[in-house]
Amino acid sequence: MAAVDVGSNTVHALVAHVSGGKVEDLAHFVEMPSLGPEVARTGRIGPVKSKEAIAALRSVLHRARQVGFEQLVAGATEAVRRAVDKEEFLERASEVTGTPVRLIGVQREAELSFAGVAARHAGRRQWLMGDLGGGSTELVVAHGKRIVAWRRLPLGSGVLAAKHLSDPPHPGEREALRKEAVTLLAGAPECEPAKLVVTGGTASNLPKLISMTRAPALLTTQALLRAEEKLDAVPAAELELRYELQPGRVQALRGGVEVLLLLLDWAGLDRLHVSYEGLRQGMLLAFKERGEDWWR
Repeated sequence: MAAVDVGSNTVHALVAHVSGGKVEDLAHFVEMPSLGPEVARTGRIGPVKSKEAIAALRSVLHRARQVGFEQLVAGATEAVRRAVDKEEFLERASEVTGTPVRLIGVQREAELSFAGVAARHAGRRQWLMGDLGGGSTELVVAHGKRIVAWRRLPLGSGVLAAKHLSDPPHPGEREALRKEAVTLLAGAPECEPAKLVVTGGTASNLPKLISMTRAPALLTTQALLRAEEKLDAVPAAELELRYELQPGRVQALRGGVEVLLLLLDWAGLDRLHVSYEGLRQGMLLAFKERGEDWWR
């Protein structure tokens, strides 16, 4: 099976084998058209970003088809949800995929991301899942695989970075980003989690800055602070070349690392677990369970 999602920073395609409630990843492809900052600025995807996103969609699908799959599910999230021209974009995207690109609702996105993460990371005690995206963050409080509470916060790595940070960031810019992020974090659900598990592009790419040979599965507060120093030291293009990151990824990481530090502080923890599972795995599990109604 394959799952494609159009997010605020990225367009992803995952090819995986799904059986018995488990997802075995086979291949993963990503492009970064960064719709979120444009939608946040203008309220629209617009012709230029739409063209970039459709080209990204064609690219990841072409590579996924070379791996091979029998079933494709496709969805779009925060940036497309907020865009006034979303219907036009979804129609074009659906023509490219050959299957409907479903607009995933806020609560359903949280449920799908949680399903993908919980399949591997569910804890026996109360735990917290964070899905940090380019335009928003979904927080889910859980016991085992049971959702206790959830919130969507307008905390997006790409949108915050585009609004506040230069390349590289200037003195005082991080303070302004942090001030806004703290205000937005006030909407988080009350909890006392034993652990925090984070999925999304920031969580999965930050470990590369710490070690390219043995990317850590745990990120401590100190490791995040060291990564932040690396991210701010030189221009993004130099870092993307050095750490083999997708063009556009460093700017999103600069915003995302600040959100992760604030989440840890808010949760009263000093480390987080990185999950490479999330929305796309949840989409595939939901399709196996519900068929074409997977997105409802």
